[in-house]
Amino acid sequence: MTKPRALNDRFLAYRVVGIQATTATLFPLLFLFMSLDAVICAFIGGWIAALSNAYFAFQAFRYSGARAASHIVKSFQRGESGKFVITIVLMLVAYRQVPALQVKENVLAMFAGFIAVLMVSWLAPLFTKQTSFK
Repeated sequence: MTKPRALNDRFLAYRVVGIQATTATLFPLLFLFMSLDAVICAFIGGWIAALSNAYFAFQAFRYSGARAASHIVKSFQRGESGKFVITIVLMLVAYRQVPALQVKENVLAMFAGFIAVLMVSWLAPLFTKQTSFK
């Protein structure tokens, strides 16, 4: 017997969050040719995106089933608004607390890390095999 589709979708969302966390950790290594500060800034940008997306995934997939339709809508709205707030707050904290972000190249590295992790959420479902879990 297979699990309901909602549980599979939840598992897929959590898998994408895991892939995002891996990307946020490994992608900054591409900036070693620039400087260690660029690596750190790309790491920060990647983890800002990964943390905000993790919050969204855990909020959005809390409920499942037809009876919970209103809860599902509210949890998606809560997840998306929380993701937005978390992203803005973490970006502001990073700009104020990380001296390396005063250099233009490091800001670009941070946004590159941020965008790379966001792209994972767009591309991972295409490459992640949808399976039934027994």
